[in-house]
Amino acid sequence: MQSIETSVFRVSSWFRRVGHGWLTFSVVLGLLFACLGVPGQAAAQSPWKDRDRRDLRVMTYNVNEGTDFLQVQAATDLNSFLVAVGQTITQVRGTNPPARMRAVAKQIIDADPTLVSLEELDEWYTSSFNPATGACGSPTLEFAMLQDLQDALAAQGAHYAVAEEAQQYAFPLIPGFIPPSTYLCVSVVNHVAILARTDLDPERFHWSNPQSAQYATVLQFPSPIGLLPLPRAWVSVDATFDHKTFRYIGTHLESVVPAIREAQGAELRAGPANTSLPVILAMDSNSQAAPLPQDPTYMDFIAAGYDDGWTESFPFVPGLTCCQDEADNNPVSQLYQRIDLILTLGDVKVRDIALFGADPRERIIGGLWPSDHAGVAAHVVIERE
Repeated sequence: MQSIETSVFRVSSWFRRVGHGWLTFSVVLGLLFACLGVPGQAAAQSPWKDRDRRDLRVMTYNVNEGTDFLQVQAATDLNSFLVAVGQTITQVRGTNPPARMRAVAKQIIDADPTLVSLEELDEWYTSSFNPATGACGSPTLEFAMLQDLQDALAAQGAHYAVAEEAQQYAFPLIPGFIPPSTYLCVSVVNHVAILARTDLDPERFHWSNPQSAQYATVLQFPSPIGLLPLPRAWVSVDATFDHKTFRYIGTHLESVVPAIREAQGAELRAGPANTSLPVILAMDSNSQAAPLPQDPTYMDFIAAGYDDGWTESFPFVPGLTCCQDEADNNPVSQLYQRIDLILTLGDVKVRDIALFGADPRERIIGGLWPSDHAGVAAHVVIERE
């Protein structure tokens, strides 16, 4: 018996071919899901492994730094801020970043992308803190998520190298308190990066011109210890696959202030995406594409001529990618919006697309999800010779 997901995929493809309207399709799709007792999200899962593994595939994955800094955002005075810092590092430890990076590595290997955009790659440092003198000790590296991910990929037989990496925000050692008696200092450095496969024939695939920069528009977050800048960044490479060249861009846009996010999107379109090459933009946009209403930043990209790979393949499936609980341990999926996007511009098309890390069976020991986001991978065709 064919799988539910394959059945839905074929129905979706058939309706796109015959050109029936949205109402007819949505009624049939809704009836199909209702009869099968599964959510529309399932439509994008299983056909992936049947595809030709020699095709060009790309992926975006926010691997989750282990916190949304909610406690820090809620702090109103110095004492509550110290406790919030302690709560933050405690939560990060509870998400077990090394184990989750091993799980993320498995998802990447299953997706088999040639290029991967990664967000929330953190380095977490801690040190002692003397409250009498206000001095932090020498820092110790507790978690290095990019290195853990690279090690996990290599251990599982995959071959990837960092093609480009950029720092986003960096917090210096900041004092914190973990009740009842633990004082410490905590530091974090956040990165975005592109990984590229290294085991393909260089005649078929190679990259050059790595670039990166922080956006000029930056959120300044007010805290009891002063303003904390939260810059965001983009990374890009020019890649050639089967003698067709394109620009591949990854980024992680502002999450808190919509106007800043919109300005960063405009900077990206005017900057690295302003090229005669076909563009593939794989990112955590923090900009809601589904469900309605759509975020202005997303609509800006569509108005500028970008195609959304998900809606091109599954126009009536929401494709939810965000977000599980920030502790990554919720037993039932809480994904409620689609913000992780693969957009294309120019002579490039998404032929197939799928989610990874969204199935509860992919959780690891302790009930942790690989990330609070689902990864999104796409089979892409560069159409220009």
